[in-house]
Amino acid sequence: MSQRRQIVLPDPVDQSLRELAAAADTPPSTLAAQFVQAGIVDAVSSRKHLRPQSTPTFDLETPGGERPIWLEPYGGSHEWRVRMWGEILALHARYPAELDALKDKWWESEATVEILCALATWRSEIDEHGPSPREEIIFHNQLTEYAQQLRQRSGGVTKTWQPGAPPRQWAPRPNRYRSQMAV
Repeated sequence: MSQRRQIVLPDPVDQSLRELAAAADTPPSTLAAQFVQAGIVDAVSSRKHLRPQSTPTFDLETPGGERPIWLEPYGGSHEWRVRMWGEILALHARYPAELDALKDKWWESEATVEILCALATWRSEIDEHGPSPREEIIFHNQLTEYAQQLRQRSGGVTKTWQPGAPPRQWAPRPNRYRSQMAV
């Protein structure tokens, strides 16, 4: 015997569900039921329902109380900035429609930098470790939500970011002369 249940999904989650269902050539309600069934079976078998959890997380903290890898090390780091710029370029190349409203000079906003670096790091971790299909869906929901925020905030922005080499303000070259003088 089966039971009918009605659930409410936030718009970004619903949109992701519709896209996944279209890709699987399955009605969204059928796919949603499969996800719910799998989640319930997993929760019961692992007893997760006894200890509520928020979003699954990666162990991305560095030893010794340093900052998380998506945040620039204290004191700055040219290497970190070069690596992050590359990861943000890769994120933009992979999801151009979601990041098309990213305004030029986004690096001047610390909040935008932190969000983009977190998303880029999260994407890299999923690609490297592939934790679960749920983590993939959660990532896409967050990316969709961030894309909506960018579009809402970009009202009147006439110049969007065009990916390319990092500007001097982002990753200034270390002054080798100064470092030699300090020795």
